Amino acid sequence: MIELPSHPFDRGGLAALSDLRTSEWQELFGFLEQEQAAFLEQEAKFRSPEYKWPRDPLHTWSRVWEYPYVYYHLRKWKKGLPRSNQPRVVDLGSGVTFFPFSVARLGFHVICTDVDPICKKDLAHAAQCVNHDPGQVDFRLTDGLTLPFGDGEADALYCVSVLEHIPHFETMIQEIARILKPGGLVVVTVDLDLRGDAEFGVESHKILAAALRRHFAHLYPEVTIHPADLLHSSSAPYGYKPLRGLDWAWFMLKQYILKPMLGRKPTRMTPYHLAVQGFALVRPLEDE
Repeated sequence: MIELPSHPFDRGGLAALSDLRTSEWQELFGFLEQEQAAFLEQEAKFRSPEYKWPRDPLHTWSRVWEYPYVYYHLRKWKKGLPRSNQPRVVDLGSGVTFFPFSVARLGFHVICTDVDPICKKDLAHAAQCVNHDPGQVDFRLTDGLTLPFGDGEADALYCVSVLEHIPHFETMIQEIARILKPGGLVVVTVDLDLRGDAEFGVESHKILAAALRRHFAHLYPEVTIHPADLLHSSSAPYGYKPLRGLDWAWFMLKQYILKPMLGRKPTRMTPYHLAVQGFALVRPLEDE
């Protein structure tokens, strides 16, 4: 008899709409909504006006699944560690969000890393006014090619929809393996192009999946998702909503009459069509 996962996130693979109907997801998402709300209450004390990323990332089409998925695996992994241990966890491509502070409250020392120097300033200010006990939240600037950590310095690493935006992601995967201790946890999510005109298509996905297999072992089998159950950028609760009425008429006028008159190409009505995939991985022990 095939054993079903004990939790909807005890698997790898594509995000499913049905995940969002489970009591497990609803509990996690509700908790993270409270965490983000508390973080945003302090935003005026740390947020730089030039910060360009979403202030409310939890309520975007993929993060409704990604943050609960990553949080679940970090929390589950932490429960298997000695109580006195405060593992070092790297947030790769962190931005400035509530999430590393929520992870720190699990008892982790979270070290955020990003190419944006604004993150260094804002996270330092946020760490002064946002509770993250009993853990810690720090920041190290990266050049986008190498990670500012020593060999085997990190106990775990998570990366939420970042790898697919790195031109040489195979090199970055090697870097992740380098800084991670044997037996360390890696939780990665990536956006997948379903239409064939975005940056991370079929061939890129094959290369990324192969690179991950070279360096890490999957903690769980990959579960197949029926296409009708696929969470994607149009089906998600906070996904892309088609234009209607006057908004649709203005869009068509601008894209197909005004832009051609100016010698510019029209923009698609649906700017992208994406799904999201999660990987829960472990760096094998050196004698395995």
